[in-house]
Amino acid sequence: MKALLVVEDDKIAEIARFYLRPLGFEAVRYRNPLKALDNLDEIEPNAIVVSARDFPRHWKVIAQVARTMWSKDKCVIVLLKGDLFPFEEAAKAAHIGVNGVVRDDLDDRHEQTRFQHLLKRYVTVDESRSAERLAPSPWDRLDFMFAHPLTFSPVAGRLETVSPAGISFIPDSPALVADLEPGRTIEDCSLRVGDRILSLSCLVVRSDRLLGLEIASMDEGDREYLGEYLAACPEREMQALLKKD
Repeated sequence: MKALLVVEDDKIAEIARFYLRPLGFEAVRYRNPLKALDNLDEIEPNAIVVSARDFPRHWKVIAQVARTMWSKDKCVIVLLKGDLFPFEEAAKAAHIGVNGVVRDDLDDRHEQTRFQHLLKRYVTVDESRSAERLAPSPWDRLDFMFAHPLTFSPVAGRLETVSPAGISFIPDSPALVADLEPGRTIEDCSLRVGDRILSLSCLVVRSDRLLGLEIASMDEGDREYLGEYLAACPEREMQALLKKD
């Protein structure tokens, strides 16, 4: 599946691409909305993600043209709004046929969840890649660390989200990973899941304050165990709350 990103801000585009990947979307990005409009029929996107902050006038044209070509079920249109988005603009988006509006602060866990759920509601995604990234709670035993692929220094930090497909991670010492660029493979990674330590290799897909990693290689039994553990997280949280009460 293809997702058309019409976003000028590099950081927002990178984060959007990161959260589209587990759903099975190949992202095609344009900084120029007119070029995106010209190539709309050629790309035939299954989803369009356009920034209302970057392009306050052009998003309406793109959405209108897209809706003359595809229905809401055939092409999901997600509008990324900034801090100022008047009610009138929201009404126009609904009238045109935009599927949903999400804040462009995709570093926020709530907005990440809304963004992915909105896409999954309208598009049949590849279930083998669509595992939702779970944000660990205090009741989960989930930790991650790896050896830097060049210096072999241990890198520890905080897991932000995890799924059988990928990991987002904030290193304790950002300077240690400043040279890790997208496309770099990290062979020596360890993920604590409950009482087990899983070995895996990861591909860097995002390098910023938050490190985005795609799980490139992992024993299938370990991947299945991770999926089962994550699926049971809400149940563990409920049990912990009941015990606390």
